[in-house]
Amino acid sequence: MSSKNGNFSTSQILFPLSLLALVIFLSTAFQTVQVFRDRSVLHQVKTQQDKPLEDARRVQAQLEALAVGTLKLADQGDKNAQAIIDKLKQLGISVTPPKTGSTMPSTPASAAMPSKP
Repeated sequence: MSSKNGNFSTSQILFPLSLLALVIFLSTAFQTVQVFRDRSVLHQVKTQQDKPLEDARRVQAQLEALAVGTLKLADQGDKNAQAIIDKLKQLGISVTPPKTGSTMPSTPASAAMPSKP
């Protein structure tokens, strides 16, 4: 068997196949490392967003409590509070009292977007 006649021996085929297997292995290893790095970066970004998200929820709860308090004052006849509630309604924001008797609403006050006629 000679390579001049177009016949290949096992040793002649083994080297290119081994090289191909090595390239596939290295490519797969590189991609795996990249996936783990990306996962680590995404986890770090999520962790960094936790505190601002908690701060935003706290401010939202305070705003809702303030709106509900203003609504209660308006219901008791306070003219300034009624003016604020009316202005909020003109802007398309409706403030509803909480369904429970707690001081902090467990669900956000409904804020509707103004409808365009």
